[in-house]
Amino acid sequence: MTEIKLRIDFDDERYIGHGRVQLLELIGEHGSIAQAAKAMDMSYKRAWYLMDEFNSIFADPLIERQHGGRGGGAAKLTPFGAELVRQYREMEAKALSVFAKPLASMEKHLARPQKSARKTG
Repeated sequence: MTEIKLRIDFDDERYIGHGRVQLLELIGEHGSIAQAAKAMDMSYKRAWYLMDEFNSIFADPLIERQHGGRGGGAAKLTPFGAELVRQYREMEAKALSVFAKPLASMEKHLARPQKSARKTG
């Protein structure tokens, strides 16, 4: 299925992209940075780094963290974080809708995927 993935560059170093929004979304679903990282097949350290970087873009926090304890730490989206995810996904859906006709035209001209060669052994 054809997708449109947005990247919004605010300036040279600050941006929102599909992967960052997906990580934020998964933190909201799982209530944990560690579980979100696992769902994306990413290390916890990398996810933590990305969320720190993503959070630093905005004046308002995207997530609230609760540090370890008996069951480990937890994280949840702030109202602003949830709204950012909602707005980003809405922009993606609108872009797909706006570009539906040219995308359909492009798709008609796609080459058929080649089947991978079977390994014999």
